[in-house]
Amino acid sequence: MHQRNAGTAPTRRAERKEATRQQLIAATIDCIAASGFAETTLSKVSERAKVSRGLVNFHFESKDQLLIETLRHLTQEYLTFWRRAVEKPEYSPAQRLVALIQADFHPQVCNRKKIAVWYAFWGEAKSRPIYMAISAKADGAFAQMLESLCTQIVLEGKYDVDPDLAARGLRSLIDGQWLELLLSPASFDRERSKRLCRLFAHQLFPKHIDRPSAEPGATSTDDDSDRLQTEGDG
Repeated sequence: MHQRNAGTAPTRRAERKEATRQQLIAATIDCIAASGFAETTLSKVSERAKVSRGLVNFHFESKDQLLIETLRHLTQEYLTFWRRAVEKPEYSPAQRLVALIQADFHPQVCNRKKIAVWYAFWGEAKSRPIYMAISAKADGAFAQMLESLCTQIVLEGKYDVDPDLAARGLRSLIDGQWLELLLSPASFDRERSKRLCRLFAHQLFPKHIDRPSAEPGATSTDDDSDRLQTEGDG
């Protein structure tokens, strides 16, 4: 009994430590989304997380370290999310491409708050090489997967399509829809954005990607709920 208790105590301390780190990272995301980089301070993060400033300093020695870990968290979350959706052995390349589109518009990764933070980091990346290096990991992996899927579909269907241009075009559409959510959240329609990207994929690969239904007047009741409820900053 004594050995079991001795073993569980360090585990629980590690779990509490990690939970606090995640709480502070979540608060940092909230602060950046609401006020931007310049106004995000360790004091404001501690206030939003409802913890002492000393506890923040215990986990993160500086604001810079906290920002780096926040970006790493976002990057890993994004990579894990779409890879889980795509990397299913039973899926064909076309099914993976559709799954990739669906995943990229899921509210867990595609919401106004997180997109605002992504853009904040991208805006700072030119002057902060570490931000550029971390962001490039997520961008590069997504672009590589998208081009690989387009290449496989082109070969399967013998399409007269440049897979690199197809991937770039689809990625540009996705990026544009993310920007629309950031700039015009009140008019953003998640389902419409997904249909737009699938329509583009259908035009490229009509034998592999079905044309999405128009569904005039349709709204995404579950997906779009984050537009007003998930976003504390409006």
